[in-house]
Amino acid sequence: MHVFVSQKPLSPVRWHQAFPDSITVRTPSEVSAVMRGKSCVWLDFTSLTAVDRLLWLEQAKQLCCPIVVLSNIPNNDEAVHVFGAGACGYCHVLAAVNQLREVALVVEHGGYWVGSSFIERVLQLSAGHMQDVMHTEEVDCSDLLTEREQMVAREVARGATNREIASSLEITERTVKAHLASIFAKTGARDRIQLVLMLNHLSSTTV
Repeated sequence: MHVFVSQKPLSPVRWHQAFPDSITVRTPSEVSAVMRGKSCVWLDFTSLTAVDRLLWLEQAKQLCCPIVVLSNIPNNDEAVHVFGAGACGYCHVLAAVNQLREVALVVEHGGYWVGSSFIERVLQLSAGHMQDVMHTEEVDCSDLLTEREQMVAREVARGATNREIASSLEITERTVKAHLASIFAKTGARDRIQLVLMLNHLSSTTV
């Protein structure tokens, strides 16, 4: 079930085209009363103050379900904020019907929906922090990852593709994928982005 939270007098038609059984309410506090089974909550940030946005996110987190933030002017700074506050999706408030369905599919399976520009920013920022993370005394990854896996993880943190990693380490792309599968299993990361965020968090806690 999909519940949209919006202050708009009339919600966009495409929301209901994407999810015919969806319901729209005015505030996050009303969501629990209409939720049925597994739900996804969509927060429309249009016209909200910074304080209200924070409040909505805090209230939505208490529902223990995927949160997607809808913005009329998506930007990387806001994306950083909403993901840090617990959201797992972020897109334009007037996203196309097919995109809304794609977002739902990703977040309902435990993934994150982010724009390509935000992914690039995460990788760029993390690259500067992660060059030496595997060597810090406080975070001893040698007990968790093999030496080769640590090398692959550092390349991922640098923003390298599988092909670039294979070339840099002089191994096949198939071997890179095998190392990544092992790294994800050992760290609990669901994908490359979560792995980068996880490694970046470890780096920041050891500074």
